[in-house]
Amino acid sequence: MMRPILLPLAALLALAGAFGLYLGVAYAPPGEAEIINRYAADYVAETGGALTDCYAVPAGVEAVRLIVICEREGSEAWYVAVDEWGQPVDESVIFERPET
Repeated sequence: MMRPILLPLAALLALAGAFGLYLGVAYAPPGEAEIINRYAADYVAETGGALTDCYAVPAGVEAVRLIVICEREGSEAWYVAVDEWGQPVDESVIFERPET
């Protein structure tokens, strides 16, 4: 009696699990290495520097995940602040002074 219901239910649960796994992977934020490599490539394209000139620091500002900094010895630092999804954040968010 239960056998005709069990097979379709198992198939439905497997399909739902596969769809959930797909959504989890597809919409996961990029890793820190991916973010650093992306903006290091932009730095190299803009300045002609090396990928090894770049590193990132965690930001202590809400809505900013990392600050990617690229600098060569004897030159001005190039930087970009990024959010959780690796998108650039406006500089005013970083340098905004809290109201007291």
